[in-house]
Amino acid sequence: MNIYDTKSIYCSKCGKFIGEIDFDAVVILPKCGKCVDPIPEGDDKMSYLKSRYSNQQTENILVH
Repeated sequence: MNIYDTKSIYCSKCGKFIGEIDFDAVVILPKCGKCVDPIPEGDDKMSYLKSRYSNQQTENILVH
């Protein structure tokens, strides 16, 4: 494939470079990984994960 047969795509929300695709391809509203799954960074991440897993009503008990 020639480098001139590709076009660059950018995230529709933040404008971050995602990659290159064939020039003929059509992509509607491309999003980067961070915009698709916005998990908080740093200290907020632990409270987010704790609330997410504590809301699930599954009980897994390991007995030896």
